Amino acid sequence: MTTIWTTPVARREQNGFSLLEVLVSIVILAIGLLGLAGLQTKANEVEMEAYQRSVALMLIEDMANRIAAGRTYVTDFQGVSLAAYGVGDTQAATCPTTGDAAAQLCEWSNAMKGAAEKKGSSNIGAPIGMRGCLISVAPTGGALGEFFVVGVWQGLMPTASPPANTPGAQCAADVDFGTGLRRAVVTRVLIPRQAAG
Repeated sequence: MTTIWTTPVARREQNGFSLLEVLVSIVILAIGLLGLAGLQTKANEVEMEAYQRSVALMLIEDMANRIAAGRTYVTDFQGVSLAAYGVGDTQAATCPTTGDAAAQLCEWSNAMKGAAEKKGSSNIGAPIGMRGCLISVAPTGGALGEFFVVGVWQGLMPTASPPANTPGAQCAADVDFGTGLRRAVVTRVLIPRQAAG
């Protein structure tokens, strides 16, 4: 009988990862981190858009309240229909304290220029390029006055601009914010006649 001697085959045990596996893991991780960075950038843009809209709404509501409270000078407000206030206007930085329509419009203009909040010498308390208009319309139902209070500003991401012949398109119509970057908020103010009483 013949004996066959065999030598055991040495088994190599795998220790750790190969260089190729490490490189593939790094590439996958880098792609994931790039996606996360893009998501964070988009989230910041959306947050800024929401912030600008909320500030614009507050500024428009402020002017609507000023008009409603100033019923004695409604005709003065009607005389400025479609004039743009805010960035680019000629209103003084210091407004008169008379409380009339001119003072109200001056204060509103300064608020839309961001004068309420400063960083160094720059005004930063308003949406980008904020402008506002009062559009006087024929009063309905025998009212004393009726207005659209409009605010427009520059957005960050292109969307649909306000349709033509709407208050959002008519206010500061000569200002080009860029294709799809015009944002607008509008509110209607109706000042009824007071009943004699």
